Amino acid sequence: MSGPVIVVAILTPRPGRTQDVLASFAKLSPLVHREKGCELYAAHTDGQVVIMIERWTTREDLDAHAGGEPLELLNELNTGLLERPYDVWFLENVAIGDPSKATIPFPLPEMNAS
Repeated sequence: MSGPVIVVAILTPRPGRTQDVLASFAKLSPLVHREKGCELYAAHTDGQVVIMIERWTTREDLDAHAGGEPLELLNELNTGLLERPYDVWFLENVAIGDPSKATIPFPLPEMNAS
């Protein structure tokens, strides 16, 4: 993989534990956001699963994150909260159609409050 690496991780909390898993990410995310190469580290949920969307500048940056203290802390915080291990995909962008809409941009566009 060359260029930015997109990571999609799906976590399946035990029943009633989704907010606890999100709280783990809320505690952890400021540490991850300061890591070298972290361009995006964002949590999403439908109330049943937690989906993390990440973007790392290089595979080396992602590898450093994977072996770093913040991820170790996340695993500790989530002990007993998950139904099963994370499902994780490491993805490379495939630009199709309109280039401005075919990739996760960086820097992310600023949102204007209306």
